[in-house]
Amino acid sequence: MNDLEYQKYELIKGHILDPENSPLPVQQQPLLDRIISASKLFDKNPYHKNVVLIHHSKYPEISRSQAYVDIRLAKKLYNSVHEFDFDFWRSWQINDIVNSIERCRELKTTEAFNTLAKLHTILFKVIGKRPDVFSDPKRHEKHNFYFLIQTCKRIIKINIDDLGEIPAATNHEINRFLFAGNELTDEEADEIFNS
Repeated sequence: MNDLEYQKYELIKGHILDPENSPLPVQQQPLLDRIISASKLFDKNPYHKNVVLIHHSKYPEISRSQAYVDIRLAKKLYNSVHEFDFDFWRSWQINDIVNSIERCRELKTTEAFNTLAKLHTILFKVIGKRPDVFSDPKRHEKHNFYFLIQTCKRIIKINIDDLGEIPAATNHEINRFLFAGNELTDEEADEIFNS
């Protein structure tokens, strides 16, 4: 796998820090320079087509399709300001610290234990404290439920909480209105089942 995206980061870092003595293969050095340039363009301009046009004018020796390939690789390898994935970065950082802690535990030397204590401190800072959970203010609001009874061309609203305070005779009448209805004839039942 000679693709740039599968190269070790030490090679890429070495090329960025010292381009004249680059450990990166010669055929991939101009590609990396173009990708870094394209990623910087994305920070200034989030529109894909504009970045391709600027990138193609900056490197006239490449074709437009190669400019699109460079842009795609730049978006894949380098996050721009507009598309920074904080959750991915944070999970990567936590995994890296945890892997370092495991390696230090396996070494079992004094220096490794000192590093282990520092890594635990860093891990605690990265994870941080649990955020305070703010309760939803609407959850504590009282919800009113009403029975709507229509009788004699008027609608009566009865609060469910007030049903306990209603006299028994009135409560009985309300139940009769709520649960009573016109009885269904056999013809109407057949019509409902056949529809």
